[in-house]
Amino acid sequence: MTLADTIPNDSWYLVACAAGAVLLLLLLIARVRLHPALALAIAALALGLVSGMPLKQVPLSFTSGVGNLMGHIAILLGLGAVLGRLLAGSGGATALGSLLVEKCGPYGLPWALLGLGIVVGMPVFFEVGLVLLMPIVAEAARRTGKPPVLAGMPLLAGLSIVHGTLPPHPAAMLAAVQYHADLGRTILWGLAVGLPAAAIAGPGLGWILTRRWQLRQARDPLAPAEESLPLFAPTDEEETQIERGEQEASVTQPDLSLRASPLSPENEAGALPKREQIPPPAGATRAAIAILLPIALIFLGSWADSLALPSSVLNQILHFVGSPDIALLIAVLVALLTLGSRIQSGQHHGRELLRKLTTESFEPIANVLIILAAAGGLSGVLRDSGAAQATVSLALGAHMPPLVLAWLLAAVVRVSMGSATVAMAVASSVLAPMAGHAGVRPELLVLATGTGSLILSHVNDPGFWMISSFFKLEVRDALSTWSVMETVLSIAGLGTTLLLAAALR
Repeated sequence: MTLADTIPNDSWYLVACAAGAVLLLLLLIARVRLHPALALAIAALALGLVSGMPLKQVPLSFTSGVGNLMGHIAILLGLGAVLGRLLAGSGGATALGSLLVEKCGPYGLPWALLGLGIVVGMPVFFEVGLVLLMPIVAEAARRTGKPPVLAGMPLLAGLSIVHGTLPPHPAAMLAAVQYHADLGRTILWGLAVGLPAAAIAGPGLGWILTRRWQLRQARDPLAPAEESLPLFAPTDEEETQIERGEQEASVTQPDLSLRASPLSPENEAGALPKREQIPPPAGATRAAIAILLPIALIFLGSWADSLALPSSVLNQILHFVGSPDIALLIAVLVALLTLGSRIQSGQHHGRELLRKLTTESFEPIANVLIILAAAGGLSGVLRDSGAAQATVSLALGAHMPPLVLAWLLAAVVRVSMGSATVAMAVASSVLAPMAGHAGVRPELLVLATGTGSLILSHVNDPGFWMISSFFKLEVRDALSTWSVMETVLSIAGLGTTLLLAAALR
């Protein structure tokens, strides 16, 4: 007997089960005030029980979902946290963010962050790009006075649109293969569709939400001026040390740029204390190299077959160093050499300090990892219970234009399962047989599917919990900012795809 034989053969019942799990999750978090990880686990197990899964299969599906998700992102988050801490502690992120603010100004900064998100997001996963660029978002928020999530909205829009629509991202590549689309045209038309959509959902929506926040601040002067800084932002102590290092680096007198070492022999003897020089903070160039190095390596890995013969040693090397795990590991090792000597700690800059800093960088992501693991468990139960498949079956019963159907099918899977990658993979697999007879270009089907896979990121999406944890948002705040941005991005992407289809007729 298969798993499909053990669950109720009623699509509406399974859809109701999935909806009930989401409502239970919201109730546990918003009303009962349970930790999101506990609420996710309870909702997943409850869904498995009421959907008719065998009791012994429910925990197996949950742990399978946890393993599948953690196998992809755990080490990436860990290495990204180390790189982000080095960028923040060395002053490199501050320097790069300051350069963006000074060069672009308050009006040009959202567009600079949008471009940065698109460029960085093209060769890397959304999660990796977010971790790499969080220090820049924190510095932009500090200098502009906006809440971090509003300051970073253009960057989030740029990262998200390329993750969902452009090869070499796995889901977009799979859809292009399934639909037999040309990769060159897919990337070119993807930028043509994605740039306007990201501009609407990033700087455009960010401006509207910022205006609402400013009006709320004006009506309620007792409201906090800004949200707490996100993860990987320099702490108050680190910011003070960075500013002190900048001031001391500009002083020419040696005795003013040095500080006492309490362990020196001269100090023990009561003589003039020996002082240790505080290094100047890392500049924007070093920070840019630290961010772009893993991106460049991953990009080389993506294009290895075009740069070298498939059976050659060079091809294998490019694939190896282009793996996200290996690329980030190399970038962290290089950053330890280039940024490690610029840490603004006032302590001896040696291997022990860097080891301590690396250990401390894992602490902030522990909560994020647990929440993401529980979200992965919920996705596993949704898949194995048949609730997600039932929702997809209902969507296929509708008769509508191919581009709208591709967008809607991906959107339904996204809302029910929470994963943009899974949504695009499922939708493209289901619609692949009709691609050659749909009367539309296959590249446009890729874009319609990709934009549909971005809609309404909410409590069953690991990315939702990553955003809420990184930006330290309550569930309602994440729903009113990140979820709204993803929905606007998806709808705007469908609109630009339809306009492009009309122009290409």
